[in-house]
Amino acid sequence: MKVSRLVFLTLLLSPAFVAFADDPHYDIVLKNGLVVDGTGLPPYQGDVAMDGGKIAKIGHIDASQADYVVDASGLVVAPGFIDILRHNDLLWTLQAQERAIREGITTGLTGNCGFSVLDVDKNLSKIQKHPGLLNLGTLIGQGTLRDWFVKTNRQNPATPQEMAVMKLFLQGALQAGAFGLSSGLGYEPGEWCQPAELEDLASVLSRFPHAAYYTHIRNYRSSVLEAIQEAIQLGQDDKVPVVIQHLLFKLPSNWDQTESGLLLLEEAGAKGQPVYATVYPYDFWGNEVQIPLYQFLYLKPEDANLGYYRSNSKTSDILALIHKRLQEYGGGDKIEITRVRSKAFKSLLGDTIADLARQRKISEEEAVLALLIENGEYVKICYHGLSEEGLIKKIQAPFILFGSDSSDSIPHPRDVGAFARLLGTYVRDKRVIRLSEAVNRLTEEPARLLGLKDRGLLKEGDWGDVVVFDLKTIGDHATAVNPWVPPTGVKMVFINGQLVFDFKNGFSGRYPGQVLRRSND
Repeated sequence: MKVSRLVFLTLLLSPAFVAFADDPHYDIVLKNGLVVDGTGLPPYQGDVAMDGGKIAKIGHIDASQADYVVDASGLVVAPGFIDILRHNDLLWTLQAQERAIREGITTGLTGNCGFSVLDVDKNLSKIQKHPGLLNLGTLIGQGTLRDWFVKTNRQNPATPQEMAVMKLFLQGALQAGAFGLSSGLGYEPGEWCQPAELEDLASVLSRFPHAAYYTHIRNYRSSVLEAIQEAIQLGQDDKVPVVIQHLLFKLPSNWDQTESGLLLLEEAGAKGQPVYATVYPYDFWGNEVQIPLYQFLYLKPEDANLGYYRSNSKTSDILALIHKRLQEYGGGDKIEITRVRSKAFKSLLGDTIADLARQRKISEEEAVLALLIENGEYVKICYHGLSEEGLIKKIQAPFILFGSDSSDSIPHPRDVGAFARLLGTYVRDKRVIRLSEAVNRLTEEPARLLGLKDRGLLKEGDWGDVVVFDLKTIGDHATAVNPWVPPTGVKMVFINGQLVFDFKNGFSGRYPGQVLRRSND
């Protein structure tokens, strides 16, 4: 008996036994993944452990140390993606949240382009009581403030009294946790606001750390450079960070302004001004998806009526007008047919006006007229009016971040596939930027902009927002014709250390999302 006790004591005090007894235990371990940690540094092979909602260790971790082990061999393990350009109401539908998660998004920023909830604290508190899948934060919309507090003479500058009330509400929203002010200057009521009014309102931001000015600028066409300069000037005068949302150079006649616009942002950044812009990786924007063809060409509804063309002169006139419009838009190869009524045209969905003209051996304007006459007002199109070359230049610019511009109300493929398309098409296939750089601008960079010091990186002590994806298969499959087809390649998504989505088993039924509020730290 004494010998046995001695042996036990010897084992108990041996280094091997002490090491085994001290080995920590984790909730989840992702084994053998390609770790892309969000810093922009090269990927490396490693294991990632999560415990208590946070990242507990990165390195070599024995499988016996975890309750749940995932073999991530051949897969990328990265921080969950942060989408700073969403239009969904703060109380997202479950369907909208699931769509976001399927492409690796774990955090979303709402209230963009001028419109948001008015009572930030009330709505954030409501979500806090009933958490969703995602982490959510919001901006306060300048358009929302103006709609509420400028009731008369709305197209005139706000009065001093109205400005005082709007500034007071903006201050309250920022104190409640809003991450900044958004504006939408291409439509009502933002288009009525002169730069001086905007600068006066945005001056409140400078008193709050991590509060920025996010803007849908006044013009994305011929006056796009002036609109970019206006946003930069506001940031300089008010000493606040500026984010130009969905930076676009619309129509072929304005594509040559891309480099000049990017240079304006680069020069502002070189002077020490924090300036960013977001893009989504598509060559068409929201308003030009599923638009009626007659409306797109500025025709009248009666122009789609066969009875209207009883004389050759009328036919010649409308063909000449269509030809002129097509030239302005860069030709029929940029106009995709997305909806028709006639069965004879169903096979053409996804084809262009130029394709139809070649098939029927007619001119492009005659192809348009045939579509209108045989389908009436029901024919809809998608206009590919953005430059692929310009998009690549934007993606390569280091101050460009990425946003889905998701809204639920516009059937655009970006709603379900923006980030998957970025990684599949522009990182893997076209090699426009490195994987680690793309992940950095999907994670750490937006987290730093928002002041989220414990998110955006795979770092011990940070929250366990993690996406596991297959770089070989990640990609988008939604199109202008079928805009809700989900992406592929995202294998698992963890939010605050809990498994939310597994591509084999679907959604887990957990709702670990947290409300995010701007911090003064």
